[in-house]
Amino acid sequence: MRDRVTGTRGHTSPRHVWVCVTGRWHEQSPGVLLEWRRGTTSWEALVIWAGGGGVRTWEVKHGWVPAAHVRPRE
Repeated sequence: MRDRVTGTRGHTSPRHVWVCVTGRWHEQSPGVLLEWRRGTTSWEALVIWAGGGGVRTWEVKHGWVPAAHVRPRE
């Protein structure tokens, strides 16, 4: 399967993306996509992202998230 963010298969070069683990895209965070894998029901992305800002302290987070929670940075 060719992925919709990078256009490649499997392992990719790191790519800048938007990450939204809440599903509310007005709360998206900048991130870096490291790898794709096939989960039990859909594709998942290994990403590192920064969350916070404003009144919240910035945090660096990482993990596998559903592909629907990752969008290309244009």
